[in-house]
Amino acid sequence: MVHQASLENPTPTTPVPRPRSAAKGVRNGVGELLHDVVALGELQVKLLALDAKESVQKAQTPLLLAIVGAVLGLGAVPILLISLAETFVLLLEWNRAIAYLVSGLIGLVVGGAMAYTALKQSTAIFAVFDRSRVELAENISWIKYALTRGQNPPR
Repeated sequence: MVHQASLENPTPTTPVPRPRSAAKGVRNGVGELLHDVVALGELQVKLLALDAKESVQKAQTPLLLAIVGAVLGLGAVPILLISLAETFVLLLEWNRAIAYLVSGLIGLVVGGAMAYTALKQSTAIFAVFDRSRVELAENISWIKYALTRGQNPPR
């Protein structure tokens, strides 16, 4: 048994293993967790920026339609509605008050239809943020899972 190493007196060439400090293990674990949280935050901000850029691109057409509709509505439509009312008076021999009322209601219906169309198209603008919302929920779930050291699995 001479050729076997003694456990009582280790030789200088055999390193003595040092016991790992619990504080150092916690510090390393917290450091890794914080690194992962910062990396997730960074990725979340990049995804939000990408979604915002896509949202702006999708908003261009509805915004342009709304601006053109507003300009036309404020400029030409009142004149056309007055002309329509006067046409009712001349051709149908309506009372002037009733002709203006009917003409105004026609303008209201047409304007409402345009506003409704613009609103329906603009809902797609905010749908692109669903990716960010879903990813944020998953990241928060992962952080909670990591903080509980795997005791509560992510839902």
